[in-house]
Amino acid sequence: MIKPKPLKRFWPTTGLAIVSGMRTMASISALSSHLAKTPSPFLTGSPLGFLQKKYVALILKALALAEMAGDKLPQTPNRIEKPGLIGRGLAGALTGAALYKSRNGSAIAGALVGSTVAVAATYGSYYLRKKVVDTSNVNDPTIGTLEDIVALQTANLML
Repeated sequence: MIKPKPLKRFWPTTGLAIVSGMRTMASISALSSHLAKTPSPFLTGSPLGFLQKKYVALILKALALAEMAGDKLPQTPNRIEKPGLIGRGLAGALTGAALYKSRNGSAIAGALVGSTVAVAATYGSYYLRKKVVDTSNVNDPTIGTLEDIVALQTANLML
């Protein structure tokens, strides 16, 4: 079997991890939906193989939508607070591990790339959103909705 080139894992993982920094569940939901439609033989029998199940993809979509709705509420904590930051790092790690493994790469390498990029993107997307809200006449929930669209489109482009 031909081993995919490393860049066929690195750049999609980087893109999905950026999405994890924006929306915790969006990247893993998109990856699971993709894997449910086109399963990878490299995930069969792997602990990450659950992501290829159609019901898992459906549950993750529901969680991603709930997160996007919750993001618009005024009492929602900032993503850079400890629980949000940890969750986004873990989502990036899971996404990276599964993507790398699905393309015959090292799950550990994927997890490291995914978590590192997701944490960096969490800060970057937080401060970018804050700056856009502060310098425009557009309210935070509207900017958040635009961020949702960017996150979903980016996740789909990476797969």
